[in-house]
Amino acid sequence: MPKEFPHTLAHFLLSIGFQSMGGDLWQQEESKVRVKAMPGESQEGDICIGEDQWLMRRSSIEKHIIARVKSLRSVFARDTRIVPIDAETAREFLDKEHVKGFLKGSSYLGCIVPPHRVFRGIESSYTFEGHPLLAVAVFGKSLVMKEPDLEGCLSGELTEIATLSSIRLVGGLTKFLQAYKDLYPETHNVMTYVDKEWNTGKGFLSAGFTKIGETALIPLGNRMNKGNLKLRYVY
Repeated sequence: MPKEFPHTLAHFLLSIGFQSMGGDLWQQEESKVRVKAMPGESQEGDICIGEDQWLMRRSSIEKHIIARVKSLRSVFARDTRIVPIDAETAREFLDKEHVKGFLKGSSYLGCIVPPHRVFRGIESSYTFEGHPLLAVAVFGKSLVMKEPDLEGCLSGELTEIATLSSIRLVGGLTKFLQAYKDLYPETHNVMTYVDKEWNTGKGFLSAGFTKIGETALIPLGNRMNKGNLKLRYVY
């Protein structure tokens, strides 16, 4: 009997139009999205999936990959509103929509469809106070920086962000960042870390983040994770 991983991963990928390239590597021809079962060698931009991740987070991983290769409905951030939400609402959303699940933070923000925009027909299976919930961002505790030229500046941290897997939220990241600044006007910048095995960081860079470094490789079970991109957004 084949092992559950990567056999089940292969079965899923083939069912949504990927083709095997050998060596536990698959590619979807139209989108050029590549998925690599780890451990093993991978290229920059490959989605890298380890056995532990697949067994623990399979549903959200499947949603993420499907969203990468299919056409999504575009929803414009101007038709939404960013509001503070509670941790449990954030947990319910992120445990299903983020490949890493819910990560605890100090501030939780949600992107909702306000009543005057309901006519747009924007729907979600998640709600907050009766409003469709489209995206969630988690921010960590702010820190006073000691870095040269930024000493004394207050820095926030974007811990994680996820959008409903069935839509493309245009302008959502910058709207979250502005909402965080409105809540904490003394904030000078926001830091974030992008997992290189899941994201190239292009979306963050286009939103105004700058790359300031990379973390070292991270031990992860029987393999080494590629590490993270370290990014900063200055207001």
